Amino acid sequence: MAAEMREDGGSAPASIEQRLRALEDEREIRDLIIRYAQRLDRLDHKGYAALFAREGRWSGRMGDATGPEAIEAMLIEGLGPTPKNYRNTKNFHLMSNLLIEVDGDTATAESRLVYFARKDGRPVPMLAGRYEDELVREDGRWRFNYRRVIGEIPTREEQPVRTAEEIGE
Repeated sequence: MAAEMREDGGSAPASIEQRLRALEDEREIRDLIIRYAQRLDRLDHKGYAALFAREGRWSGRMGDATGPEAIEAMLIEGLGPTPKNYRNTKNFHLMSNLLIEVDGDTATAESRLVYFARKDGRPVPMLAGRYEDELVREDGRWRFNYRRVIGEIPTREEQPVRTAEEIGE
């Protein structure tokens, strides 16, 4: 937000307050995207689901779910329950290339992901893709209103998703 339109069609510089609000909003959304990956890697299903709006929707390889309770249930079904004292030393998500556009109390974002897993004691990239997000400020906090996960390498056809039960976890 560098300028706003005047009645005569010209543009006026945005105020310091408007520019600061835009920067704060973008920072809060960046933090939300990073918290998403951290909670996913920690198998914090409840905390992960809490990042979504009341009617927030998640869509990706595991399926499609709407609302925090349904999203949490989808994670438990797809990834299994979180073991007591869980510490993840098997895998992690790396988020990058965040592009965020804020418009009042709504925003859109795009980001890249690389999923790494342990193989022979080393982190190996297993999946690359992107997120397409629609966000909403709800109760004063930014939340995912719609998060679409698009796996690109490998594609779904090249490597179907298996449940935690299928992979023996």
